[in-house]
Amino acid sequence: MFRALRRVFLRQELPVRSVAELDRDLEASERYLAPENLSDPDRLFPAAPARPLLRLHRRRAIAGGDLLHYTFASPYEPVERAYEDEYRGYDGLSTVHLHAWLHRSPAPASILLLHGWGVGDRRVHALEFNVRTLFHRLGLDVYFYVAPFHGPRRPASARFSGELHPSVHIIRTNEAFIQTIRELRAAIGLIRARSPALGVMGSSLGGYTAALLASLDDRLDFAAPIIAPASLAALFWEHGVGEARMAEAQRLGLTRERFIRAWSIHSPLTHTPKVPWSRRLIVAASDDALVTPPHVEALWQHWGRPRRFEFTGGHILQVGRRRYIDELERLLRAEGVLPALHG
Repeated sequence: MFRALRRVFLRQELPVRSVAELDRDLEASERYLAPENLSDPDRLFPAAPARPLLRLHRRRAIAGGDLLHYTFASPYEPVERAYEDEYRGYDGLSTVHLHAWLHRSPAPASILLLHGWGVGDRRVHALEFNVRTLFHRLGLDVYFYVAPFHGPRRPASARFSGELHPSVHIIRTNEAFIQTIRELRAAIGLIRARSPALGVMGSSLGGYTAALLASLDDRLDFAAPIIAPASLAALFWEHGVGEARMAEAQRLGLTRERFIRAWSIHSPLTHTPKVPWSRRLIVAASDDALVTPPHVEALWQHWGRPRRFEFTGGHILQVGRRRYIDELERLLRAEGVLPALHG
């Protein structure tokens, strides 16, 4: 799986073919990093001014509640004008898909789940995140968001879910993260209208996004990034060593420092977390060959060294993943987000 990921990510055709084209993209990336955007991230990642109109696609009764599939219109518009025509050419991106496992009476808290790269199927992630445990044992209302370019939002031009995001296309990756956060902040508004407390949990790419979201929206009560890199650019660069595409990019003038800066607007390291320190949980895998320990360590340090948990297994074969749900439950009960157990 690790070798497959390297082939997919690092052997894509570069979207630039000259020094001038690379410089153009890097210059565009600098506009995201304007001082006014860094001092006020709401300029790039605003919350929706009003709750979006939900459309119910499907409802199915389950034990203790209902499983629902909602959609709503994305509030996103491209920030970089040069990306507008490309974005309009992708079908499926303007509709947001949100699945929900809801108790018939609102639960004491809700959790928003974010998936990793290349997937986005509700049934797969219901197993990955142990939704039955979250819903029945912890008593949470559970929501699952599908990221742009994934699952039912995969454009027809993509060969598979996630091929186009994240990718070596610097501007598209920046814009897709801006789109993701704007949609998630709209979803937060919808969920908080029903739920007294809400947290976010994501794995891999979803963990990276969860850490970013927890740095931008103070309506979140807890956050649990799982096997999440602190800098996606640093991760790409680390695994790109020896690849022909990296050598080609370097010949055009791309350096590690320039690449990390170009993608820094969506790195959690750029922002200060807004979730309370005692309600942050960072989860690592003991034998992860993709998001290696230094990447998790960097996020843990940046977040003030909060509660941390390591489970057995790697990035894909998560042998001990059920244990991090136990750790999350301990945190939520200790913090009073969920009622304490007695007896």
